[in-house]
Amino acid sequence: MGALLFFLAFLFIIWVCYYFLKAGKSPDFDSPTSVVLPQTSKESQRKHPRTNVHWPVSMETSDGIVEAEVNNISLGGAFICCERPLPVGEVFHLTMMVPDNEPIEATAKAVWSNVHIPKEKVIYRGMGVQFIKMSDRHIQFVRGILNESDKSKE
Repeated sequence: MGALLFFLAFLFIIWVCYYFLKAGKSPDFDSPTSVVLPQTSKESQRKHPRTNVHWPVSMETSDGIVEAEVNNISLGGAFICCERPLPVGEVFHLTMMVPDNEPIEATAKAVWSNVHIPKEKVIYRGMGVQFIKMSDRHIQFVRGILNESDKSKE
């Protein structure tokens, strides 16, 4: 009888391992529900579409004025190419010089940078910024640029 119980317990353990391996998840016995989130790319995690631009930008930082270039932009933020990215969390004022248009002004916050990645592994040194404050007129202008970019991709 003991051998039969041992054999059934062994089969149960094999079944549990097979089930979780096949499902691609690991069991979480401490939690009443175990949720495995699907893997997503950075592009699919973005809230807003972005488009490539090459606009000079002037940033008013705690260390003074820094000149750089915006490489891509969305309604939520931008990637700014610069040799010395600002510390993550720093809030600053920026002015983007848009060709054939008025400058776009915004308050932004540095949310990530690639400053600690070795130079040979970085194509563009810089930082991702999140727009905190921007006028409605400038938001509409960026939206128009994104719409034009979408139309040109079709």
